[in-house]
Amino acid sequence: STTILVLSAAAISSATAFVPSSLTFSKSGLTSIATAEITTSPTKYYGVSPTRLGVSIPEAKGLLKDIEKFGDFDPDDEDDDEKSQKLLDVTIKALEVLDGERSSVSDDVIMSEVAADQVSVSRRPVLTEYSDEGEEAEKGEFEEGKAGSNAIFGGALSILRALRKQGVKRSTIGFTTYPRHPEYPDVDLSGAMKMMDGAPPLNQIFNAKKLVRLIRRALQTLIAYDRLGGRDAAANAETKEAAYQTAFTKSQLLGIFPNPLDVLPLPKHTVEHWEEDKEVARQFLCGTNPVMVNVAKEIGQLSDNIVDYFGNDKLQDLVDEKRLFFVSYDDLADLEVNPHQAYPLPANKDKPQDQPRYCYAPIIAFVLGEDRKELDILGIQLERTSDAPVYTRDNSGENEWLFVKSCVTTADSNIHEWCSHLGDTHLTMEPHIIAIYNILRKEKHALYTFLKPLCKDTLLLNFAARRTLAGFGEGAFGDKQSSIGVGQFMQVIGKRWSRYSFFEKSSLPSELASRGFDEDFDMPGYLYREDGMKLWNAYGEFAKDFVDEVYDSDDDVASDKIVQEWAIETTDASKGAVPGFPTSFKDKATLVKVLQTLMWIPSGLHAAVNMPQYDFYAYVPNKPLGMRADLKALPNDDAEIRSWMFENHFPHVSGEHDATLHA
Repeated sequence: STTILVLSAAAISSATAFVPSSLTFSKSGLTSIATAEITTSPTKYYGVSPTRLGVSIPEAKGLLKDIEKFGDFDPDDEDDDEKSQKLLDVTIKALEVLDGERSSVSDDVIMSEVAADQVSVSRRPVLTEYSDEGEEAEKGEFEEGKAGSNAIFGGALSILRALRKQGVKRSTIGFTTYPRHPEYPDVDLSGAMKMMDGAPPLNQIFNAKKLVRLIRRALQTLIAYDRLGGRDAAANAETKEAAYQTAFTKSQLLGIFPNPLDVLPLPKHTVEHWEEDKEVARQFLCGTNPVMVNVAKEIGQLSDNIVDYFGNDKLQDLVDEKRLFFVSYDDLADLEVNPHQAYPLPANKDKPQDQPRYCYAPIIAFVLGEDRKELDILGIQLERTSDAPVYTRDNSGENEWLFVKSCVTTADSNIHEWCSHLGDTHLTMEPHIIAIYNILRKEKHALYTFLKPLCKDTLLLNFAARRTLAGFGEGAFGDKQSSIGVGQFMQVIGKRWSRYSFFEKSSLPSELASRGFDEDFDMPGYLYREDGMKLWNAYGEFAKDFVDEVYDSDDDVASDKIVQEWAIETTDASKGAVPGFPTSFKDKATLVKVLQTLMWIPSGLHAAVNMPQYDFYAYVPNKPLGMRADLKALPNDDAEIRSWMFENHFPHVSGEHDATLHA
């Protein structure tokens, strides 16, 4: 499905922005088009017809070579806007040809003067005039652009064209606040974290190697999906449940040979175990969102409903034994629009309001086994009323229990994607990156050497996200795909930022302690903590060594005017306005802690909430982002519930109103 394409392509684009170049990807994720079998037909390649792909594969490979001719050119390293513009133009033209917007490569002179081993920029103007014929009028920062003629690279073209129009050489980047969402004009979002004013500078675009890698990945996924039969495969599946596995490629051909197009591998463990209680619980420790689970230090942290159901004595014993845990989705409880429409007004005036997306604000309690190795579900409360029932595996029908668990995983998916991932890493880093760019990069300060890898590509990714995944406007991805919609997840992000403090929230030991995981808490199965603390400590040692190389004493730090300007740029209410960040630096220890924390956010934290996405989201029933029905529609007969869930509850895999495939 398109969701899988988005996840697999985004896994590369997002991950490489936050982790240094040493990051490696799975074998299946980087299978090159150049090594895949190519048919002799110039107009068909593994089922991709000219209506889907605008050129033959040899032409497509030629287009990628034009981008590859830029070699190791990195816009941020060389800061050559003319060369960056040329790289952007070549990429736009390549995508237009692939999408069929240009009839052939020969319609334009693409990189004719560029040698294969070295980029030599032409002396004539990069563009005598940039043509946007056929393109829509300029859209706002958050408004999603219309897809191109074949809708393969339409979203990417919209972003790159906007960047080409707006991107300029900028020695500094302005800060601004988030505008009000059109669906909620009375809700002020200016209290959320600051964002950049306009498009990122051209020196912040992806390098050539990354652009080629992304295009190849998208083509691989498209070809593999078409080879599987695309929508027809889902529509022709024997059951709706079986349809959810039709979007995966096989690891072998004829059961013998490795499949060069195994770019959508079946997440076997997830498919086989997603219904099990202990697997659901395990994913709260080692899945995509391991930052939500809390240690219950007192039974008052749980709802009255759960306490009344299980009894004070039982729960208190578990608290005393440090075996009681919980997750409470309180931020979802205050949202006013539930269900939310997939195509909400006023942006989607011509769409009928008949595709509701539901969401609960559940509370789930867990119990740790006596051997302290495995977590299990104790009970679930879905609704926030005084008479709301508490569901357990013992008091529920087998399929009713499956439905209740899916309501929890849907809530968790919405908080994970929009808050733990987008909000707590991408958007949280943005005001920091702007301040670093404006002060440390501009002044070529030694600290920029440390911070540069942590800032790479993120401004472009965030700019792209605000025009696609988190777009404000017609047909917005976040509205179609998620239960709470764009306007409401921005409200939740803003609410969480109002409680934010730099060291308390973004420092791993402090964040863990806020959820009850003190340094001596015995829980070896919590790999996010176990592995995270190893990274955190290593980052601290590295930061200390770096600071010791730059500064001999605390006085040297305090007298460094550029570093003091950086602190002001980050904290001033009219600029970065990051709560809890030092307003000045007086000693080396504080600077080390800041660098350690800034290193953790885009590397360890982002890797934890980003890298496992395919494993857990690709098989949609495991982590649905939206649900199409609620408790009121649940069949009375438990035997009917399972098939009903796949037909009416989980996100679509086919159909006239297919929110997933029409994304």
